[in-house]
Amino acid sequence: MNPVPRPPAHHETGDAPATAAPYGPPPADLRELRRLRLAFGTRASVTVVGGYLLVILLSGFAPGLMAAALWGHLTFGLTSGLALFAALFFTAWRYDRHMRARFDPLAGRLRAHRDRTGAGRGER
Repeated sequence: MNPVPRPPAHHETGDAPATAAPYGPPPADLRELRRLRLAFGTRASVTVVGGYLLVILLSGFAPGLMAAALWGHLTFGLTSGLALFAALFFTAWRYDRHMRARFDPLAGRLRAHRDRTGAGRGER
């Protein structure tokens, strides 16, 4: 059984559709926007979750280490938990700075490009 022949799509011929040029922002900028969002967030998430899992594993497999007194009633386990809490806030602060310095300016340029070309929300 022969399928019905169809004309090649624009991505198969290398031709862009007639409506793509005036509306869409340059694909490289969109890729850069996504890369900026994911690059920092992925590294930060893996680091914080890895530290959290390390504390959990240490408390399960090295309870003597976690119960070791550092100063008075302050133990290594309590200090590790407080350090994770501080690391979480530090990571959120750095993420906010990263997004404001690198992501927001690019997003603003893309938004201005959209407004300049007349492409509204929902239009493709």
